[in-house]
Amino acid sequence: MSGTDGSMRLRGAVVVAAAVTGLVLLTGCSGGSGGGSGSGSGGDGSGGGAAAPSGPTYQGPELPGFAKKAAWSLPANKGGGTPGALDLGETLLFAKDASGEYVDNSGPQEGSEQSENRYLHLSDEAESLTLEFRDAKTGEVTKSLKVKTNSVSSTTWHGGAPAIAVGTSSTTASDGLTEAKTTSTATLYDAHGAKLGSSPVPKDEHGNDDPRLLTEGYRVELVDDAIRLVPIDGGTTRAITCTGRLAQCKFHPETGTADGFVTHAPLISGQYYAGFLHATDYDNDREQVTLNDLATGKQVWSSADAELPKGVEVDDKGLRKSGAAVVERITDGRVLVAWRAGVYDSTWIHAWYDMKSGALTGSYKAPEDVLFSPSGELAARDKEGVGEFSGTAVWQPADGKQLWTQAEGETALDPVRFTADASVLYGLTDGDTALAVDARTRKVLAKNLPENGIPYVDAATGYGYLGTEDGFFVFAPAS
Repeated sequence: MSGTDGSMRLRGAVVVAAAVTGLVLLTGCSGGSGGGSGSGSGGDGSGGGAAAPSGPTYQGPELPGFAKKAAWSLPANKGGGTPGALDLGETLLFAKDASGEYVDNSGPQEGSEQSENRYLHLSDEAESLTLEFRDAKTGEVTKSLKVKTNSVSSTTWHGGAPAIAVGTSSTTASDGLTEAKTTSTATLYDAHGAKLGSSPVPKDEHGNDDPRLLTEGYRVELVDDAIRLVPIDGGTTRAITCTGRLAQCKFHPETGTADGFVTHAPLISGQYYAGFLHATDYDNDREQVTLNDLATGKQVWSSADAELPKGVEVDDKGLRKSGAAVVERITDGRVLVAWRAGVYDSTWIHAWYDMKSGALTGSYKAPEDVLFSPSGELAARDKEGVGEFSGTAVWQPADGKQLWTQAEGETALDPVRFTADASVLYGLTDGDTALAVDARTRKVLAKNLPENGIPYVDAATGYGYLGTEDGFFVFAPAS
């Protein structure tokens, strides 16, 4: 299945199953940037005005799409380990432990090294940390918070705004008759360190706490085979429609996507949430995917009413033969849907629809598995799973115009990440060797990069960042 934006990779995820005991303690602290930086401002918790850090000089290979010299950096910890960070848009979040060392980037990862890490910190016992909110461009600490917590993870607030969830747990001892009970709570903060709200930590399908089920300002509750969206800041709870005999609709927190049986869509995208009809292999009716308004709960688009694009096989009643459909993107009042051409056909047809009128406005052939650039300007054929992969191709999702495709016999490039302006595409060629190409011409710009040499991209600023054995480095976009 495909991602919904340039930062999502549909690879494995860590399932949190920690029984933890802790207590939240939040106080403001000075904004000193540490790690060789200048002094901070007063101790009111705002942290504004701190000097940019003066860390080590980057010694690695040049990174196409970014400046040759790092804009700022942080040194590696004295005991080894690179400072870990969560990307909050124009802010990068770091955490220091009680000894003053940065929490490193060796925590639980979601799939490969190049997958986004949703956790900055995860422990069985609550630990005292200082959270540093640093300006992504300058490294200046704009806010710091002292917390006692067992988990710090990235999440989103309404409209996809970046946020963090700081998790804590408390245990009520057994009275001799009842069992001891542990309650987990997450406090959410925005990218500037302002409190947004708090919520019980939802349980996954195995009954384990999973803060990834806090998304878009909602708590995702999995009850029996139902999915409910409970707004953290109050409001109307929405239920994900999931009809069909023995239907079991699923939510995948590692990607933010939900699925029926053979239909898939972002659980929440902007003001819309997904729904699934006849989501089972036991119904004769074709499976359908719907988009619904979060504010009203009303259905605003359905694949059942959509005009099928040319190339999708239909039966003698005009119904599509394959029920498989994927909502790829929702943007600017339009929805991009990938339709499987036929039951036994691996071809997919991408089609754009106007959500207000329902009109089909364009279509073209494209693969199911897609990596989008941050703005959606370009897309690349993505590798999924461990099967054979012949290589990638790059096209413009707006009109389907293909810019280039790999030829038979070439070394397959598995795309990992576009730069924010979609000028450069980074990828892997043999699992542990990275390559950078011009995204529009496929000209090789750098080769034989280490896998961990692919920079992450802060889409809001265009800056890139990565960690090496020397420290953490941030680069401005190339001018």
